[in-house]
Amino acid sequence: MKKRILIVLAAALTLVGCQKKVDLKAVWSDLYDRTEVAFEAAETPAEQEALLQNLIDSSYVLLNENIESPFADTLFANMYYMFDQEQKAALFEQMPEQSLEKEDIAVLYKSFLLEQATSAGKMYTDIVALTPEGKELALSELVGGTEYVLVDFWASWCGPCRRLIPVLKEIYAGQPKGKLQILSCSVDRDEAAWRKALKDEQMAWPQIREDGEQYNGSDAYGVTAIPTTILIDREGHIIARNPDEAQLEAILVGE
Repeated sequence: MKKRILIVLAAALTLVGCQKKVDLKAVWSDLYDRTEVAFEAAETPAEQEALLQNLIDSSYVLLNENIESPFADTLFANMYYMFDQEQKAALFEQMPEQSLEKEDIAVLYKSFLLEQATSAGKMYTDIVALTPEGKELALSELVGGTEYVLVDFWASWCGPCRRLIPVLKEIYAGQPKGKLQILSCSVDRDEAAWRKALKDEQMAWPQIREDGEQYNGSDAYGVTAIPTTILIDREGHIIARNPDEAQLEAILVGE
């Protein structure tokens, strides 16, 4: 029964690409409801992941073909963080001017432009924030000192960020001297929570924290979700944005 539900949903998602000038809100709501039912019925995480990707891709198709719909701005804002950079770029390119001028869309567009400016292949942007000792530390003080620098934007309250730390510890410990430096840049507004997290995690690399006023390095990189990691080489080129563990290790061993 579960497999039948998944097959029916897959067929429904395929049909999305054949529809144009539809009632975007109604069609997407139906798509979302079908996905939710199938997601609950899925037997494995892989099936759930495939369903989520289908939802993302089908939402993109719907937006791409109905970008001037009254519901398009709402749908775009809701799905924005799930779209990849190519999908975002294509949708922004054809978005009506009046949509780009709306406050919520304008904020996303600014973030998108910053992401583009700090994507793989671009030169890094320097950031400065305070260490636990209250001293300023700039990213530029680290770039060039090792073959690679990995900037990790995180926060004490972010579960995925905390789960990434042991992974980074293992990778960091496995590198020869001069290969990799890490800079953790916290977006915590609660300094006490940040300091407690530092004590709990015992990270063996430099730490800085933004304050939301004078120090805002995450803004320079268009960070809209954490953890966000930026890998920079000795010459200051951004090599990867949000590489997964396998990608990061492959880069570090020169594959």
